[in-house]
Amino acid sequence: MAKVLTTYLDKGNFPYQEALVLQQSIRQDIVERKMQKIDTSKSNVLILCEHDPILTFGSSAKESALLIPRDKLSDVGLSYTNIKRGGSITFHGTGQIVGYPVLDLENFKTDVRWYIRSLAEVIIHTLKEYGIDGYYDVDFPGIWINDYTTGVKKKICAFGVHLSRWVTNHGFAFNINNSLDYYQYFVPCGINEPNRTVTTL
Repeated sequence: MAKVLTTYLDKGNFPYQEALVLQQSIRQDIVERKMQKIDTSKSNVLILCEHDPILTFGSSAKESALLIPRDKLSDVGLSYTNIKRGGSITFHGTGQIVGYPVLDLENFKTDVRWYIRSLAEVIIHTLKEYGIDGYYDVDFPGIWINDYTTGVKKKICAFGVHLSRWVTNHGFAFNINNSLDYYQYFVPCGINEPNRTVTTL
């Protein structure tokens, strides 16, 4: 079996739509290779970048989760787009690491739950490097930390993935040093629980 190679692309501050086009182009190349029975073990790519402030509306996003009219988003410095991934409304912005793994899972393991848990473990191990205990919550997908002084659970990394023919795209949004002010304009990931909020590293 061929050795699996994943290429890392650091795109810095990268317009969201350009990132989407790049993902789709890489993904289409992998799918075409698979259909032609060509080895894809060296076609896997991980894109890391950050975006200017934008809200992305996933397949289960509800308009009621947006707390201001769409035509007012630009007034508060936000753009928006509808995208083909699971989940509700997610924020991307400066100071947040956004990861887009475009992988042929047939090179790794054809198990969606394993894939998401593997992404989660990367974030959890990263948090440990900073002395922070994070955990993956199955009921509220994403990486959370517990604030033991207030009892509030704080989400620090969101996930939203899409798979077709076992090829992945979209990925995770890891809050590092981004403003939390934008979260007042929507219900993050559709989670409207009094003891749950968001935070940054």
